[in-house]
Amino acid sequence: MSLALIPYYPPPMIELGGVVLDSWAALVTLGFILGLEVCRWKGIQSKLDVRDIVDGGVIIVGMGFIVGHFVHVLAYNPQQLDEQGIWALLKLWAGFSSYGGFLGAVLGAVLFLKLLPAWFGPQAKVFQSKGVDSAYARFVMWAGRERDFLKHGDAYVFGFPLGWTLGRLGCFSAHDHVGQRSDFFLAVDFPARLYGGPRHDLGLYEAMWTAVIAATFFALRHRAARPGFFLALWCAMYAPVRLGLDFLRNTDLSGADVRWLHLTPAQWGSVAMALVGAALAVKLWRPAPEPA
Repeated sequence: MSLALIPYYPPPMIELGGVVLDSWAALVTLGFILGLEVCRWKGIQSKLDVRDIVDGGVIIVGMGFIVGHFVHVLAYNPQQLDEQGIWALLKLWAGFSSYGGFLGAVLGAVLFLKLLPAWFGPQAKVFQSKGVDSAYARFVMWAGRERDFLKHGDAYVFGFPLGWTLGRLGCFSAHDHVGQRSDFFLAVDFPARLYGGPRHDLGLYEAMWTAVIAATFFALRHRAARPGFFLALWCAMYAPVRLGLDFLRNTDLSGADVRWLHLTPAQWGSVAMALVGAALAVKLWRPAPEPA
């Protein structure tokens, strides 16, 4: 007898003002809005320019979606290139890899926090000293502002677990990550004719864990910590659990994730994230350098 308590249901559709959204798109959108608001609050608490938090958040999430889709095609579904050609990469709405999204977010953060100030900073100082006021000058002074990478990174990642929780609930609502067969009480009672019976739904499990991370961040919101603390904490809490959860992914259904040396691409991403988090933790553990 199955112990699965969660009934299966088809992915719901939501109509908002004449616009029809599937549950995944609706929850991801809500996650972006609420997550960005939490990032903005953290930025204010950290005395950062709110404009940089909002602008950077949009760039980081945008890059995350673009690179996340590229990785979805190149790492998980390379046959789509043979079937659809370049259109497989251009259909940004058609599939998304979480670790590809993380990689894109890092690239977006480097672009916004490091590269733009390096490229436009000297020119911005010239425009500011001369009082130049034009559309291009305003762009240059926006792009060229100096931004501390770890301070801003902490503000961005602080709101991320809440947004990611809602996004993963969207995955759960759409049953995007069907796992192995199981009688676990949190398994979903999938139709036997389609899935063979109850299975793990990894979108639900990950949403539950990232909700714990979000609650942990909230509990530590007033902690006096060196910049980079929440980045390191995210890596430490997320990567090992995600590594373990991917062992529950199915291998018997059509479209099962590829394996590289017996691990999914996301598991290799988890290993990389854990190493980055460990390196950052070591950096934070060392005494801060004395001011010159």
